[in-house]
Amino acid sequence: MKVILVGVGWLGQQLLDPLKSDGHRVLATRQSAEGLASLPPDVQGGVLRLPQEQASTAALNAMFKGAVVICSVPPGWRKLQGQGYLASLTSLAELMDTAGSLACIHLSSTGVYQGLDGEVTEKSSLQLSDAKADLLFQGEQRLRQSISCCTLRLGGLIGPDRHPGKFLAGRLLSDPAGAVNMVHSTDVIAAIRLILQQQSWPAVFNLCCPEHVSRQHFYQQAAAALALAAPIPAENSQTSRRVIATSICQQLGFSYHYASALEAVT
Repeated sequence: MKVILVGVGWLGQQLLDPLKSDGHRVLATRQSAEGLASLPPDVQGGVLRLPQEQASTAALNAMFKGAVVICSVPPGWRKLQGQGYLASLTSLAELMDTAGSLACIHLSSTGVYQGLDGEVTEKSSLQLSDAKADLLFQGEQRLRQSISCCTLRLGGLIGPDRHPGKFLAGRLLSDPAGAVNMVHSTDVIAAIRLILQQQSWPAVFNLCCPEHVSRQHFYQQAAAALALAAPIPAENSQTSRRVIATSICQQLGFSYHYASALEAVT
């Protein structure tokens, strides 16, 4: 199967070898020729700057034809409040539609549940009056409306060179009694490989360590694992939500390597 990675960042780089070992023809896009040159020599690709300012070239159309596209374009919420995100996904959707791509695996975020509390699932009604939730949901919809799409709503990403013990060491910890909603890159990669194997699209799945761990316990243990200062629990709790992420297990037979986020850091 031809698989194209759009957005080869921290997670995309970890995906390259597993997908190749599964026998897929793996291609990648970067925003510049310099970025493209930094890819491993055995990974072919093309320059794709999103949003596109002009019609796709014949070479890009040929590259995307019949491919499964893994979209990991970040929303850029913290720095840019999502500016340009929807335009980028709209442009990608148009490219996949014009080129005749087979399907898309969209790496979205459990941030789409912003504003909700309690347990949330893929069927929960979203609080679209929240700007972040609305942005992420609109992004999901842009891709789904153009191509058969499997949307993966990822919890906070942890893994190689991204240890959560550094996130809040010695800092104020909000909502200490709330659930920590995180997922290890090992499980994200395993889920993507399974989805490609079963061609599980269209679909929407949460990906998050399924066992409940409080934020206070998790971040205290994570900081201790690196011998860093423990976070300081806030006295007042904020809106708390726990992402239920077992639908992919029930529907696809997926099994988490890290059932608890604690297993990934201690």
